[in-house]
Amino acid sequence: MTPRFWLPALVGIALLLFILGLNMPARLLPYFLDSQTIQISGVAGTLRAGTASRARLTFPGANFHLGQLSWEIAPLSLLRLTPRVQVSSVWGDQRASLALQLDGDSLELRAVDVNLNAALLKQVLPVELQGRLGLLFDEVTVRANDLLRADGRLVWQDAAWQSPGGRRVLGNYVATFTSPAEKQTRADIVTLSGPVQATGAVTLNERRYAIDLFIESSGQEFDAELAQALSLIASPEKNGYRLRLDGELSPGS
Repeated sequence: MTPRFWLPALVGIALLLFILGLNMPARLLPYFLDSQTIQISGVAGTLRAGTASRARLTFPGANFHLGQLSWEIAPLSLLRLTPRVQVSSVWGDQRASLALQLDGDSLELRAVDVNLNAALLKQVLPVELQGRLGLLFDEVTVRANDLLRADGRLVWQDAAWQSPGGRRVLGNYVATFTSPAEKQTRADIVTLSGPVQATGAVTLNERRYAIDLFIESSGQEFDAELAQALSLIASPEKNGYRLRLDGELSPGS
């Protein structure tokens, strides 16, 4: 066979192997995953598009159940060496949908739409919170342990704190995330409604963070238990409390 026929033959073989690989049974997927971080079972479909009846993410000190998981890989993205997969999950009233894409050493999350119970945060926070958390982001980009960009908003609806003395209603809040430059992210926090008003911002520049948040009670005195809790982390000011924190994230965070 002359050289001019080799290239088309090799390309044809490569495409055939590529198509066969994408259509391999999805039950092989666990062999490609880090079982210490993600566990799936009840797998059906193919590597390109499939489902798992149960999925769970495991992090140090916390487990997050995803429930029923589905995925679909964009074949052309593999040819461009920027693999992209559309992922969605359902677990009770918890919903998640997003597109993941690897671009070199960066991971991009796009069209993020997540709705979950705030009580899940108990696994990573020392307080018991209630309400619904909604994450709606156009883009979140990370590299290793660095946040490169985040554009979207986080909504906390029917927010409440389950204190030792009972449930304390807080309100409804939204944090709007913007990134004017790489490794620079700002979240502006406002109160939509509720008895506890919170206004301020959280900024992250490289790995340096700053929090400036003013918390006040709407037209009434703070609940005594809530006031005591705030006094442990914030300084009293006229009509409320000021929370100011700054520092640098540790290399492993």
